[in-house]
Parts: sequence; C-alpha cells; structure tokens
Amino acid sequence: MIDFAYLEGDSFLHRLDPAVKLIGLLLGSVLILLTKDIAGLILSVILLSVLIFLSRLPVKALFHPLRRLLPFLIMIFLMNVLFTGSDSCLVSLWYFCISKAGLKQASNILLNTVSVTLLSVLFIRTTTSVSIMHGMETCMSPLRMFRIPTRDIALIMSIALQFIPVFFADLDRIRKAQTVRGADLSGGSLIKRAGAVSSLVIPAFVSAFRRADELSLAIEARGYQNDRLSEK
Repeated sequence: MIDFAYLEGDSFLHRLDPAVKLIGLLLGSVLILLTKDIAGLILSVILLSVLIFLSRLPVKALFHPLRRLLPFLIMIFLMNVLFTGSDSCLVSLWYFCISKAGLKQASNILLNTVSVTLLSVLFIRTTTSVSIMHGMETCMSPLRMFRIPTRDIALIMSIALQFIPVFFADLDRIRKAQTVRGADLSGGSLIKRAGAVSSLVIPAFVSAFRRADELSLAIEARGYQNDRLSEK
C-alpha cells in the first residue's frame, strides 16, 4: 500500500492557505521541470529543503513514497544514460554508449522528477482533503463566469485523491487473497501473467465502483446539492 495521506501538524505549511499552496505547487513543479542548469537545480534543492524544514514533518514520511517509485526512477535514469547520443563515449557497453552528456541529462531528469515528487508529497502531507477541495474551488472561481461547476469539479478531484490509497489497499488485499487461493501471480508465460493480472484488476475495479456507488448514496443522503441546483 502507498502511504500517501495527510499528517496532522501545526507548522507554517499546515496553516498556509490551501489555494496558495496549490498555486505554489503548480508553479514550483513547472519551474523545476524547466530547470536545466546546475545552478537552478541546486536552488530548487535548497528551496525544497527549506519547505521540508518548515513542514516539521519526519523526513522518513516524505521520502517513503519514493521507495515505491524506485524502479521507475531507475528506468528513467538508465534510458537517458544509454540512449542519449554523443560523439565521445566514456564507457562502451555492447551497442550502447555511456557519455558525459548522457550522464548529465539523466542526472538532471532524475533530480527534477524526485524534486517534483517530493513537492507533491509535501503538499498532500500538509493539506487535508477538505482544504484541497476548497483550494481548488478558490483557484477555479474565475471559471464561474462561464457557468462551469467549479465546486463539483473540486469535490471530484478531492475524492479521487482520497481514493488512491484506498484503491491500492484493495489491490493489495485482493493480491493476498488470490495468493492464499493458490494463484501464481509472478511466474508462467505471458498469457498466464496476463490472466493473473486480470484476476487482480477486475476485482479491484469492481470494488472501486462499489465504493463509488456507496459514496454517492451517502452524499445524496446528507443533502448535497451541486452548483446548478444550488443556483436554482
């Protein structure tokens, strides 16, 4: 299961307005991804370290989600190292050429990806789901002039964020149940592996749809009205 939830605290980031944090997350992510030179990367790391200090959260709680992304990060690094062309090779491995330019590009992309991920984790760790919804609604408030239901969109996105850890928890529970029943989820041919994956994905999506239906009934029972009904 991916531990990706709000952690209670009383730091400066916890008390900061959610709309400001959301705008900062978007702008910060764009600036980090556009940064190519080493000075900009060092500045990004320093600012991120300051934000981590201001959050007063355990470092382990912020870096723990990166463990799940480790295979993906390794794949990104190797693809950039091995497939970035250059005239001068530092090391030659079979048909691949490891060059200084490839190592530089791979390091930049890896650092950018890790920085954006940590910034996102920091945002979710210090912001409740209700605050995220209000922040999204505030940021999208100008769209109300075009009669766009910003409140409903913010609610949908907030619920979707809450469903991510629940979905992975259900997937892990189903995987353990299938393993107890004797299902081989790792070995065999490609066709058998595809069948094993379907035995996990299909029950997980059925469970997700059932939870969504129960949630919609609960919201309706509590008298929720969307933007259009509220205007009427």
